[in-house]
Amino acid sequence: MKLLTEEEIQAHSYYMYQGALKGALAGFIISGLGFRYARTKFPRFHTYPWAMRTAMFITPPTILTSIAAEEASNKFDKIMYSSEADQKAALQEHQKWNAMSTKDKAVTLLSNNKYQIILATWAGSLWGSWRIINKDKLMTGPQKIVQARMYAQFITVGLLLGAMGLSMYEQKLHPDAKTLERQEKWEKILEKAKEDEENLDQNITTRSNEDRIKSKIYRYDS
Repeated sequence: MKLLTEEEIQAHSYYMYQGALKGALAGFIISGLGFRYARTKFPRFHTYPWAMRTAMFITPPTILTSIAAEEASNKFDKIMYSSEADQKAALQEHQKWNAMSTKDKAVTLLSNNKYQIILATWAGSLWGSWRIINKDKLMTGPQKIVQARMYAQFITVGLLLGAMGLSMYEQKLHPDAKTLERQEKWEKILEKAKEDEENLDQNITTRSNEDRIKSKIYRYDS
């Protein structure tokens, strides 16, 4: 049985809460889309009692939150106990995150998830613009599609410019970030290679003479 340090417990909680948050967001999106679809396709949905509709709404977020938190916890355990190099990297990442200010954390989160944000916003803007333009009775179907796509593209261009500005700001905020990242990668590779070599030497020294004889490629039986 291994006793966890306070730092390891905090790192595990960080990974778990991060996974739970992602699962909750995905669950709320599924519930929102499902409720909107149910209102338009199933008129009897409005007759359901509030207790039933509330249970239906909170079920996807609850399930996905627990699943995502469990998966994040298992992923953290795999990282921590697969090798010493991975364990050090996970703890260093957590220490680096704790040392950041709230502003730096927000910039880092936006930078790490900027493409997901752009894709989700593009899809949402396309759907929203279609909902608005579809109310126009004068335009034809193809015209509405083109118009909705133009609005979505305009919003996407703005998001891409914002992402470029965010990258420039992050580069200005941490000018040596890429150099340090490359250095950390090489250090991880060297630590991993050293650990593998030590494990190999340990396995060789603990083998008996009988095991060594049996492991020979060519054996000559008298």
